[in-house]
Amino acid sequence: MKPELLETLLLDRALGELAPEVAALLDAHLAQHPDAAHRATELAATLSLAHTATATPAAAPHRPLDVTRLRHTYRAQHSATRPFELLRLAACLALGLGLGWLARTPPPYVEIAAALPHHAPLAAPAPTPAAESPTGFWSVARLVAEEQAQPGSNDRSESRYELRWTSPTKLPHLKDKL
Repeated sequence: MKPELLETLLLDRALGELAPEVAALLDAHLAQHPDAAHRATELAATLSLAHTATATPAAAPHRPLDVTRLRHTYRAQHSATRPFELLRLAACLALGLGLGWLARTPPPYVEIAAALPHHAPLAAPAPTPAAESPTGFWSVARLVAEEQAQPGSNDRSESRYELRWTSPTKLPHLKDKL
């Protein structure tokens, strides 16, 4: 018998895949050839070791979950830690408010113009600080004076086109004034 065919037959015999007639013929051949019988016992031993190594153990029985005991434990732990959680929350809140109060900045200085063009005064002008002059770069009085000094400041229709935006969902379009 060819060694390749013998090896395949021995493997099939060890796995239990051979038909009974073929197994009887293979047993007769192994009885006549002791080296092939030795190889068959080695192959059978290797496969049994592989089966024991890869076998999964039987699952251990699980005990049922004791929900009432777990609820009782949770309630006992929760009721014991709740006051401490509230104290921690209050301490964090007090610390945050205290640090926020200490780090606050004074409100910005706002200057209200005494007279706006084409409008009545809105409120009495706020006092100006000593370091800033009333005609400083950011002062409203300087801006009003510049606007009044420009020729044609009241006539804002210098352009031939007018931008029309009829809806916030549509794009604006140019309209010719002429």
